[in-house]
Amino acid sequence: MPSSMPSSEPSSMPSLTDRTDASPISIDCIICDDEETPWMKNNEKDCSTFYYVINTYCNKSTYWNNNKFCRLSCYNAGNGYAGDVCCNVPSSEPSSEPSSMASSMPS
Repeated sequence: MPSSMPSSEPSSMPSLTDRTDASPISIDCIICDDEETPWMKNNEKDCSTFYYVINTYCNKSTYWNNNKFCRLSCYNAGNGYAGDVCCNVPSSEPSSEPSSMASSMPS
């Protein structure tokens, strides 16, 4: 039965360090791909740089919703598909891909 008077001692809230098990805390997320539409593939358009379609179609088009095109880019742009929580948010680490800019520079 609860007391009728408030306690003068503050109660403590459990913290993550008070846990007695050693299991990791999980976040329900999925690894999202960045699969382009057939048109984008045929026209060499990339999900991560084609901002117009990411902001126009992602979760706003039935066709895109049914196929979940550009899933990661849509999620990162705030236009993710219902229920998606992508784990693989891009990092700020430099890419290991060679830059094409060097070959276009005059020597």
